[in-house]
Amino acid sequence: MNRAKAIWIPIILLGWAMTVVAAPAWNGSIEENDGWSTVNNPRSPIGEREVIETDLLWRIGGEEEDVLFGLIEDAVVDEEGNAYLLDTVLSTIHVVSPTGEVERTLSREGDGPGEFRFARELRFLPDGALGIMEMMPGRIVSVDRQGTPRPSFALGDQGQGVMNHLSHIAANGTNVLIGQIVTNFGNGVSTTVHSLASYDAGGNQLAVIREHRDEQRGDNISLDFGGGENDFTRRFSLCPDGRVVLFPEAGGYRMEILDIQGVRRKVIRRDYESVRRSKQDLDDQRKQAEAMRERFQGDVEMRIEEWARDISDVIVRPDGALWVVNSQGDRDRTDGTIGWFDVFDHDGRYTHRLALRADYDPDRDNYVVTGNSLFVFKEAQKAPPRTSTMGGAGGGMMVMMVSGGTPDEEEDEEEEALPYEVICYRLPD
Repeated sequence: MNRAKAIWIPIILLGWAMTVVAAPAWNGSIEENDGWSTVNNPRSPIGEREVIETDLLWRIGGEEEDVLFGLIEDAVVDEEGNAYLLDTVLSTIHVVSPTGEVERTLSREGDGPGEFRFARELRFLPDGALGIMEMMPGRIVSVDRQGTPRPSFALGDQGQGVMNHLSHIAANGTNVLIGQIVTNFGNGVSTTVHSLASYDAGGNQLAVIREHRDEQRGDNISLDFGGGENDFTRRFSLCPDGRVVLFPEAGGYRMEILDIQGVRRKVIRRDYESVRRSKQDLDDQRKQAEAMRERFQGDVEMRIEEWARDISDVIVRPDGALWVVNSQGDRDRTDGTIGWFDVFDHDGRYTHRLALRADYDPDRDNYVVTGNSLFVFKEAQKAPPRTSTMGGAGGGMMVMMVSGGTPDEEEDEEEEALPYEVICYRLPD
């Protein structure tokens, strides 16, 4: 039997000490309240900036493709990697394979089963069907993944003298969250109810998360540019675990974390310096406002917010992290990227900033992050402006919505509009 010999090697330590590198410390604070906590984050994150490299999966449309898009404004991806692109001009859904082939289209413009118009967002409902958010008159149109109509549902009163407008939709495997604005007109008084509520896949209301009521008297036109100071019907996200992220305040870097019943569980804050909107941006909205003013008679209330919203969106990641889209993100953006996003972990700590590598122009393009997919909609901001006017019987409040670009009379008239193109990237797991 062989035995290994023990060899003793003397080591002389002369003023040597092992150095242990500690992880960066979080310098925020947590305040405990009655049943909920406030996480106060400093201006700087724990870690350094990070640029995430993405994998280009496909790009379709553009000058060299036979695919013709109207205007793609939203996208979702199923378990097999198929993408469903919502075309709000053609009122259809383009189904694209993981390798970039357009396999089929679903639905069409109309009011029949499975048909829609004036849609803006697309989500998978808890039963696996596609839910298409039709802004007016406020309903969710549903089709299965082959295009067969499923039971659709309208929300709230759809009768005469009622303006019913859906603002935003979010969904997970259990719940559907819908932001809604309903105005009832009568006897010179308009009563508006702003609500955020949860529903099941059949449209049955489960809980009212937040609600606000107000009244206006006389002929009134509401022209609100910037979404208002407490825009909770559009500024929310839904986590896979059922947490609701609410960020309604225009001038405050603040997120509320609620449970699905609307009970506050946490508030996440960050020390932040607000950004004044650019002169070009403000001039564009003034042109829109004046164009609307000319179309109506009566008292016109016009409000244009000069400061950009601190938080414009919150992207929920599969691991529970939150990517916050803020007003500073594009100001110091690196060419060839989207960002910078502020990243918060599940506990609400501000960990770092990140950007995504992509072919993206913030002045011309839009993007959507869903799951581990990133979609860039080329030239979407240069779409011709489209307007839709909403109002109630017997006068009352009127609202005009404008989508697409704002024409610039000083822009070179010979510049040709580029064909729309959609690019799909995969994010690392």
